[in-house]
Amino acid sequence: MDARDVDERRGMPEKPSLEDVLRNAPWVSLEEHLNVMPGRVDASIQVAHARREQFREELLAAQPELLSKISKPSPEALLKAQVVFRTGVVAAADGTVSPVPLVAGTKIQVGVVIVSNRGEVVDLVTRVFETELSSGDGTATEFFSNLRKTRSISNLLSRAIMLFGERNLLINHPADWRILHGELIPHELRTGAGKPEKNLPPTFELIHKYLATERFLAVSEASDDIDILNAAVLLQPGEYIVIRTMEDTLQTFLEGDPTTGQTAANFIERDKRRFREFMAEAGPKAAVVLAKAGQKPFLLECHSDRIEESVAMFLTDSLWTRGLPSNEAGNYAVRGFPFHIDLADQVARTLFKGSDFRNFVEARLFDLGLEAGMFDLDARRTRG
Repeated sequence: MDARDVDERRGMPEKPSLEDVLRNAPWVSLEEHLNVMPGRVDASIQVAHARREQFREELLAAQPELLSKISKPSPEALLKAQVVFRTGVVAAADGTVSPVPLVAGTKIQVGVVIVSNRGEVVDLVTRVFETELSSGDGTATEFFSNLRKTRSISNLLSRAIMLFGERNLLINHPADWRILHGELIPHELRTGAGKPEKNLPPTFELIHKYLATERFLAVSEASDDIDILNAAVLLQPGEYIVIRTMEDTLQTFLEGDPTTGQTAANFIERDKRRFREFMAEAGPKAAVVLAKAGQKPFLLECHSDRIEESVAMFLTDSLWTRGLPSNEAGNYAVRGFPFHIDLADQVARTLFKGSDFRNFVEARLFDLGLEAGMFDLDARRTRG
């Protein structure tokens, strides 16, 4: 059985060959490309928009009960959220990771910014972590042998360090409400970052701390779940619908999903058992919600007992905090995303620029000698 047979059995569309792609979009000269590009782009956009409307009709025809599941925070819930932002402490965290690949390993710098407001006053807390993803012990042969293994997981590990750091620093920061950028337990942390027997337990403990507070909100700016994002055409700005529990999300990650092609997690049985125990205990306590402050939908994760309250906090930070009216969101909001996360992201990208860290490391390389600098430096950095 070949890959095409597997795709057909799963009901997935057949993957196009190179010939198929080139037949529909052949190589052309730059002049011809510039002439036809506006029409081709417009046609693609119009097809996508038409299909989205068609998807809405098909979805409602197949599941008419969906409309009854759409909700909107009450005016009382929105007013309560505004009071929290006026008189309480709301904190959000975001970070950035700056890797510098070298022959002898990858130097990384992780910067995390926590933005919190106390009424009219906004506080910033910054933390920096810097290390080298390599093992310096043993003989030179052992060093470079271990380096091969380290390089294969360095990107996953560096992002896991950043994501765990954001969440750990924020949970230890005093606040009435906490807002996270991304999923509550992102993919890099679910996998155990290359060593699940060591990395999953502290991750699970951290997530339990958030669930214990109940007052948290995790907002994903990007999602690869096309069906869910297209379903957002059902929503008007200011509305939300509960999609699933966190347990459903983790179940799909652990067991895989043949209909979407997602493979199962690569865990040994001991780690699978530990993951299932966490999933059964923590999964039902968090809800995954699709919400719109403006025209763009976002996925939220919040405590299952505080869904309306959490969506009200999302709408208030995305609109009211920016000076926009909460009850007329669609008329004004362009981004419709929490202000506190955006501010933390802007500060992090300004203070912890990846280019600044890379330039510093490269300058130190050449200070140690031209030969060493040229050897360790990424060859692409020497392009004119």
